[in-house]
Amino acid sequence: MANFNTHFNVAAISTGLGAAALLSADHINLNTALGLWFLGTIGGLLPDIDSDNSTSLDIIFNLFAFSAVLIVLRYVSSDMISFVEFEQLSLIELIAIPLMVYAVMRYLVRPIFEKITVHRGSCHSLSFVLLIALFTTQIICRLAPQTSEQSVFIAWLAGGFVFLGGVIHLTLDELYSVDLSNVTIKRSFGSALKLADFKNKSLTLLKVITIIALAYTAPSPDQTINALSDWSKLKLSPYSVLVNNK
Repeated sequence: MANFNTHFNVAAISTGLGAAALLSADHINLNTALGLWFLGTIGGLLPDIDSDNSTSLDIIFNLFAFSAVLIVLRYVSSDMISFVEFEQLSLIELIAIPLMVYAVMRYLVRPIFEKITVHRGSCHSLSFVLLIALFTTQIICRLAPQTSEQSVFIAWLAGGFVFLGGVIHLTLDELYSVDLSNVTIKRSFGSALKLADFKNKSLTLLKVITIIALAYTAPSPDQTINALSDWSKLKLSPYSVLVNNK
């Protein structure tokens, strides 16, 4: 299978190009493009979260812990208008809350996760990538300061970039299962780019139910699909920029 550097570099390049294309077409601003690039790159590491000794696991769980800290601080704050309002929290709370959340993620959630998962198992599948992508869409949509078409648009793009990065990871692992020099197929072929881990039927069923629930409660993607169908403002070259500005 592909190593960490390969997954990271290919995911970063591919999703970076995607974010650049959306930016060039005026679908998003620079800050959103950087955020999508970041999420796509993380998505490219996501399937290796089931590897207990992997660098991807360390990075992703640290990011999960950081995200959990922001979400908790967001909801314990008395001011729910702004995205994160720290003014109502004391210094002790600002120190204690992040430490407690990180401790829960590091010493409770992670060991449980490591115990119930196996490498190239349920997490190494399209269904898991889709689950996390939908979860990302839901989180970003719910954390938006207010419900709007733009917030929904960005939320779906965020989920889409996570999904894209995950698919890139699975595809790379599958490609590395083929030895082109000797034209042979390795034993690991078929264990990466799969719909689900059907050996674990109960967990697969739970994933399917969760995916259906997340998709059902998610905002409609129609506006996002309509917006992405228009690429008339895409600037492929400096010449096209001059033409569009005339």
